[in-house]
Amino acid sequence: MRFYFFFLLNFLFHFSFSQNYNVNTIPKEVRQNADAVVRLDKMDVIIESRDQMEVNSKRVVTVFNEDGNEHVLAYAYYDKNDKVSDLEAIIYNAQGEEIKKIKKRDFIDQSAISGGTLYSDSRVLVLRYTPTQYPYTVEFTKEYSTPNTAFAPNWMFLDDYRVGTEKSEFSFTVECGIPFRHKEQNFGSYEIEITETANGIIYKAKNLKALEREPLSPAFRDFAPQVKIALDEFHLEGVDGKATSWEELGKWMNDELLEGRDELDDGTVQYVKNLVKGVSDPLEKTRIIYQYVQENTRYISVQLGIGGWMPISALDVDRVKYGDCKGLTNYTKALLSAVGVESYYTVVHAGGQMKSFDEDFPSMQGNHVFLNVPLEEEEVWLECTSQKTPVNHLGTFTDNRNVLKVTPQGGELVRTKAYSDDDNYQFTQAEFKISEDKSVKGKVKILSKGSQYDQKYWRTSDTKSEREKFYKSYWNYVQNLSLDQVKYQNDINNIEFLEEVELSVKNYLTSAGDNLLLAPNISNRNLGVPDRCRNRKRPLVIKRGYLDEDEFVIHLPEGYTQETLMMPVKEETKFGSYIVSIEPKEPGVILYKRKLLIKSGEYSKEDYKLYRDFRKKVARYDNTKIVLNKKES
Repeated sequence: MRFYFFFLLNFLFHFSFSQNYNVNTIPKEVRQNADAVVRLDKMDVIIESRDQMEVNSKRVVTVFNEDGNEHVLAYAYYDKNDKVSDLEAIIYNAQGEEIKKIKKRDFIDQSAISGGTLYSDSRVLVLRYTPTQYPYTVEFTKEYSTPNTAFAPNWMFLDDYRVGTEKSEFSFTVECGIPFRHKEQNFGSYEIEITETANGIIYKAKNLKALEREPLSPAFRDFAPQVKIALDEFHLEGVDGKATSWEELGKWMNDELLEGRDELDDGTVQYVKNLVKGVSDPLEKTRIIYQYVQENTRYISVQLGIGGWMPISALDVDRVKYGDCKGLTNYTKALLSAVGVESYYTVVHAGGQMKSFDEDFPSMQGNHVFLNVPLEEEEVWLECTSQKTPVNHLGTFTDNRNVLKVTPQGGELVRTKAYSDDDNYQFTQAEFKISEDKSVKGKVKILSKGSQYDQKYWRTSDTKSEREKFYKSYWNYVQNLSLDQVKYQNDINNIEFLEEVELSVKNYLTSAGDNLLLAPNISNRNLGVPDRCRNRKRPLVIKRGYLDEDEFVIHLPEGYTQETLMMPVKEETKFGSYIVSIEPKEPGVILYKRKLLIKSGEYSKEDYKLYRDFRKKVARYDNTKIVLNKKES
């Protein structure tokens, strides 16, 4: 009887437990449009002291298809002073039955940094599991402790597009009395429970629907619910810090991370002084020193120092001739100081998404550093990791965002240079000769500036095959394309890139009886049309605008004349404008002119269809063909 009783309890326990992870228990609205559903995401963070943080977490994810695999997120980062005390994963089938248990010793222990890193203390324990069937569920538990409290975990209630959340809980507790700050973002349309305790805060949310990706929408972080957490007093690899303002955080960085690391030996100081001898203009001095750094150093990631945040010394970079973004920026700063040019080490969220530092929430942020040189007429920026980037060219990696300038007096949030739509400019000038056999030969010149320069200037070292691959992709609407000579001119002072391409195309034209059909836009068709988006939920965002201008002189084949010329087309919208015309230049020669302006900005969700209609018109006109009549002999 006793055996039967315990057997029954055990059966009921496992039955109820497995029921929790049965995929059929997921609410329909959470599962809809989801590649994966987070069944439970729970994290408890306890700050025991300024230099002791304990983190306990459990994450349960049901994966429905191959695209959902990336959302399991079963890993644990650690450094030499961190301790991962518990790590386990359990795999369940669709019915919630356990099929595999994976202990800490079975996780793969590897470097947390890519192969381009020379030295690093950072490592990660990663679950490697290849599913044999879908859906499946992973229950992942993790406990770790760290003396580094500078980076308190922030919290996202939704992982990504097409991932629903059934239950999300986050608690942050400070047991040592240190003040902390928290900031909730994008909670408006979500029912998220907030409980403030005597020494912490708790957040809970249930049944958050998976969000569909929409073309040209804001960045996910700009509308997904999230919480930011930061301690006013923290610890980082043996060094205490304090940051209640950006000024205070910058002051700490200067005093603890940079102070004394800009020394150079006398020989190097004298050498760079000789380089700028007779030069008084600080911008010209900056160009000379920057060129010296580009020609004499190379980038290699080095993640040692205070949590990877302290640069290796200028003396060491000068000796070994390499460094990471921190080391090379600090080194360039030291060289400029030696020739009397003031500059500032600057921390940035680098990347194409234009992620800015939050003005209202000072905390350790960023993933990259570069150099600010304040001159009388403008602030100049140097990307010290690049051997090709010109002085004061930011490109899409660091443009138009808040960054933290570190000065001896403290930190200062400044905005990097924003390129206007007209700044992102491309001018294509070409001359084409068409033969009666329907082939085309031409010479094309393409001048690029701003973000369009950013897409091309680094191609100067491309091989012949790489150039051929690029242009066949760029002109992918042209079949039977052959490249002859290709020349590049990179004007680093004016930040302009010139491409000169000689090309030939067989059978470019098509026959229509005795006539020929010619698509006059040979060198710059913009055929991209955003996908249809019914019942759109979010605004239309065009992050970067641009201006294209084109002029093509086209020599018609011997014995042919144009039947009619394209009537001038002019489309004006809030999103930009499009103008195209074809006019006779001389007998047998026509001039094709085109201008396309796309305006950056945020527009209402209702505007998306109008924008799509505009782009459809651009694509249609760019693909337009004209009729060439054969003259009667």
